[in-house]
Amino acid sequence: MAQPQSGPGIVSLWCSWVLWSLGHFHTVPAGVSTVREVSVQRGGSVTIPCFYDDRYKTHVKYWCRGFSMSSCTPIVHSDSPQEGKVSIRDDPHQPVFTVTINNLTVGDSDFYSCGVKIFGDLDVGDQVSLSVIDGKMFLWCKIGGFCASERSVSLDGRPVLIRDDTVNKIVSVTMRGLKRKDTGWYWCDAGGWQIPVHITVKPITITECK
Repeated sequence: MAQPQSGPGIVSLWCSWVLWSLGHFHTVPAGVSTVREVSVQRGGSVTIPCFYDDRYKTHVKYWCRGFSMSSCTPIVHSDSPQEGKVSIRDDPHQPVFTVTINNLTVGDSDFYSCGVKIFGDLDVGDQVSLSVIDGKMFLWCKIGGFCASERSVSLDGRPVLIRDDTVNKIVSVTMRGLKRKDTGWYWCDAGGWQIPVHITVKPITITECK
């Protein structure tokens, strides 16, 4: 569960190890949006969310390997959702489709694409870089943006502090200097567990007392 607490331009969150469920995600400007990068422990699993615009609810969704939408190799489609250790699940009510990869190996490290079939070669999609590593790594990511790890000091130019409490199995994330443009979906990634968090940044209203 992710629990946000905030002050002026500051937000702190606690991410515990639970499976994630999504609330409504608003219009995606590019049609499809996902995280920019994900690091997962070797031998583990990962579930990657691919958000899409409402107008694509009835379209076929797919997951392919490769950076370019025009040349990537399709692995699974929403109308054929399982291929080996990779599966895809579409939830048009959210709207989001998720891709789960099990038993990850170093050889799975690569660029991948979330895609939505339109017609011909005019599909829309977004790319994610998947890195399979030895050892555990916690990531705090912005959907459609970049990720910060425990070794990072900033995310998109904002100071960020990540602390891992291994005793209580809680990771805390503190971001400072937030502005309205930082509003959006973020997620905690802890070696295969993903938890979405929506942050809304509002201006401080100051009332003058006389």
